[in-house]
Order: sequence, then C-alpha cells, then structure tokens
Amino acid sequence: MIFKTILSGLLWVGTALTVTQPAAAQDYPTRPVQLIVPYAPGGQGDITARLIAQHLSPALGQPVVVENRPGANGSIGSAFVAKSEPDGYTLEVVVQSHVLGKALMPNLTYDPVKDFAPISLMTRTQLGLVVPASLPVKNLQEFVAHVKQHPGKLGFASAGHGSNAHVFAEWFLDTADLDMIHVPYAGSAAAHPDLISGVATMAFDTLASVKGLVSDKRLKLLAVAGAERHPEFPDIPTIAESGFADYDASSWSALLAPAGTPNEIVDRLNKEVVAVLAREDVAKRLASLGATIVASSPQEAAETMNVEVERYTDLIGRLKLAQ
Repeated sequence: MIFKTILSGLLWVGTALTVTQPAAAQDYPTRPVQLIVPYAPGGQGDITARLIAQHLSPALGQPVVVENRPGANGSIGSAFVAKSEPDGYTLEVVVQSHVLGKALMPNLTYDPVKDFAPISLMTRTQLGLVVPASLPVKNLQEFVAHVKQHPGKLGFASAGHGSNAHVFAEWFLDTADLDMIHVPYAGSAAAHPDLISGVATMAFDTLASVKGLVSDKRLKLLAVAGAERHPEFPDIPTIAESGFADYDASSWSALLAPAGTPNEIVDRLNKEVVAVLAREDVAKRLASLGATIVASSPQEAAETMNVEVERYTDLIGRLKLAQ
C-alpha cells in the first residue's frame, strides 16, 4: 500500500511536470510583446521592426509594441534586452552593428552573441555611398580624386561611432587611401540635413533611408557597398566595380530574444516571423526599401552572427576603431 501510494504520487508529479512545463510555451503569448529597437527612428532596424510588428501582432494574437531605446551604437537597448526575463515578452530587432559591440567597446556589459537567443535573420540591406547633390562629382572615381585634393579637411557623417555606417565608411577610406574627418550623429536620419546642405561631404547609409533623397535629387548615390548592383538602382555600380575589388559590405537585420528563452517560444516566434516575411505585401514593401528577405532558422542566424563577429573583429582591430 505504501509503495502504491508513493508510486501514485510520483506519477502525479511526473504528469504535472509534463503538463505544466510546456504550458507557458503553448499559451504564449498571453500579454503584449515588447519589441525593442536599440536605434533612433527612421533607420534600417526601426523600419524593419515596425513592418514586422504590424503583421506579427495579429499572428500572435497580442499587441507587439515597438519601443526605440537608442544610444551608444545600440548598446543601451541591447543591454536592456540582455538583462530582461527570457520569457518571450521582450524581443529585439538588431542590425549587423550589434555583433561589432565587443570589438568596438571591450567593456561592454553584455556579450552580443552569448547573451541572446537568435530567432531569425530577416533582411539583408545594401548600404550606399551618398554625397550632397551639389558636390561637383559624377562617380566614385571623381569623388576619390576630390577628397584627395582636400586631405583631412572634409567630413563624413555616420549614425554614430561603431555603427555600420561608420565601420563601412572607415573600411572604404582605408581601401581608397583617403583621409576624412568622422562626424557622428544620433542616427542616420539626423545626419541628412547636414549631408544635403554640404556640411558633411559623404556618408554610408542604407538605401531604404536615402532612396527618397536620391529620387528628389537632394543626394547623389555614387556606389552601392554590396557584392552586386541593387535592382532598385541598376545603373549604380558597386564599390568593387568602381575600382576597389576587395570591398564587399552589406548589412542585415535579425530578431533576437534574451538567452535562455525556451526553445518552444523561439520556435513559435521563428515560425510566425518567417510566415510574415513570406507575405507578398511585406516582400514588396521591403524590396521598395532596398532590402532582400533572408528568413532563416534560429541556428542559421546564430551561425551568421558568429561568422560576422570574427570577420569584423579583425577589421576593427586593424582600423583601430575600438573605444
């Protein structure tokens, strides 16, 4: 009788654990989900996050609330997410500069890879080299010649120290043997007025952010930074085509959760995000912004982040960009 009682109790506990453990994941979500964007409004990460949230909310049956927490090249928002409860209710949309954190800021309070659970890569976005429309150059070769006539006197704008815009620009300056002054701004959109007016002479920015300014002829797009020409700008050559064969840089966006988030929740979010990215209207909207969809598994996202850490740690060390 005692044995049967103990056995019955053990079976009850086991059954309770079996039922209770996945219940949170099965019921997820039961309240609003917070989607952190660690950058200023108007940039690649912000535009992508808001588009995804719009369609992810009905898929999850709960509001997905986008919140911008910019500053320190995304580290303020990312630190908040890294320390959040790993329950699927605090997520983050990041761009490639996220994985540069440790290389740029050795005293960072979190690890850009180990402290996060990747859910999916979402887009790959080309950056373009833009200059004021008033600058008397027609192509990248003429721009390089112009800068070499004014060494150390012309400034280039970026979305902040360590941003993709900064690192890609420094990489190009090193490749082309140019000397320019870095002028960081609080986000790429904040730099546009000075770039349009000619206070800043050059910037690397996402095609999504500058497309309208290029169309309105307020900025000139001289080259795109990736390996291939972009279909939105088929007449604009790549930097490699313009005489700098070893240059190939593009950005991506990814959806992350804090490390330790249950696999069931990560898989649910991955399924829903991949479905959102498969929508024709979403694909068209992202394409119009210069982005290519690269929906991935959590494992593929993790592999990409690890590869990028190695690649850009070497580059940042060589260019001496660490703070």
